[in-house]
Amino acid sequence: MLFLSHLIKRCLLSAIVLPALLLAGCSTSALYQAREQFYSGDSNAALATLADSSVVSSQDLVLYWLEKGLILHDAGNFEASTRELLQAAEYLADNDYISLSEQARTLLANDWAARYPGEYTERLWIHSYLMMNFLALGKPDSAAVEARRALEQIDSHHQVLDNDNFSRALIALSFEAAGQLNDAYIEYRKLAVRTNHPPALDQLLLAQANRLGFASDAREIRQRLDSAGIAIRQPAGKEAIVFVASGQIPHKSSGTLLTSNKTRIAFPEYYIPRQQTPAILSNVNGIQCDCLQVSSDLGHLINDSLRQRATRVTAKALIRAASKDSVADAIADKDELAGELVRLLFFALEEADTRSWQSLPRHLTLLRIPLPSDDAVISVTRPTTVAGVDKPVVSLPEEVSQTGNFRFYHRRLTN
Repeated sequence: MLFLSHLIKRCLLSAIVLPALLLAGCSTSALYQAREQFYSGDSNAALATLADSSVVSSQDLVLYWLEKGLILHDAGNFEASTRELLQAAEYLADNDYISLSEQARTLLANDWAARYPGEYTERLWIHSYLMMNFLALGKPDSAAVEARRALEQIDSHHQVLDNDNFSRALIALSFEAAGQLNDAYIEYRKLAVRTNHPPALDQLLLAQANRLGFASDAREIRQRLDSAGIAIRQPAGKEAIVFVASGQIPHKSSGTLLTSNKTRIAFPEYYIPRQQTPAILSNVNGIQCDCLQVSSDLGHLINDSLRQRATRVTAKALIRAASKDSVADAIADKDELAGELVRLLFFALEEADTRSWQSLPRHLTLLRIPLPSDDAVISVTRPTTVAGVDKPVVSLPEEVSQTGNFRFYHRRLTN
């Protein structure tokens, strides 16, 4: 009886203390403010808001590094962006275990009481942005290291992540830039199969098959191009690689299921608005270019990743509801009023974990444009119906980063 009384007191104390802990986790006002500043076009203000990690709780450190790293990337500060994203990747790797104390807190409150673990799509995109950073910094070997880490993530959750064509193309490009041509060819072939062999990708595959001496593959690709009536072009000497990020990734919201007038279950969910991947047009010296263009819709991917773990999320929510009922019942046996107060407190604390990497774009697109000469004039535009004038994405040449035969350009479109 003394043990039960002691347990009830501890549970009641936890129920009183936890709201303060949760408010610290939920009141990530600095993250919210920085995101608002970023999407309003003021990256400098956003970075000033995130000047020091002390502005967030320990549960949200990963989100701090992710948001700051992406804002720095979009600002063109690839070195600083890399530092932030590597911290996030290392932290997630070092803390990829179940903390019993955190799980106990989440069973009495909600998942906001635990460290944010990141959706596995977000874990992949850390490596995607690190690959882009390292390529821009002229460090293709480091990009190839991140490519292998990205492949590990894809292999672990292939049901969803196999659909991320942008990351697959980026992985192949990173291997290619690092001179790891066999690995690049393997990834390009996987991408070609998943995208139904677009001619621009077959042209790239053919050049690589010839370079590697894969005669049978080269014959197969050549026959496919010939059957489609597509002329085989000579491999480009130099190429422009344009990374285009557009839109804003959807945010999680909290869904609620009432199991009684005293118990509810909250669960995270996404509303994914219909949105087409922006069409991008490329011109080289005034002539439209049928270049390789690979895109991913991050909104659908992150929604699919949440659905993949929906069973686990639901199971934990049910266990949490049962745990709260048991604690409230035990306290009510000793003091009915205290038990009802605790039950009301548990009801109020039941909130879904809606944390996410919110500075991500809705779409990521990789364009690969052959450069016929060093002084080639390239324009990349996005068609728009406004006044019938195409909206420029990037006009080349301009200041760029270069690795080998690749020139890299990064653009963020907010709408």
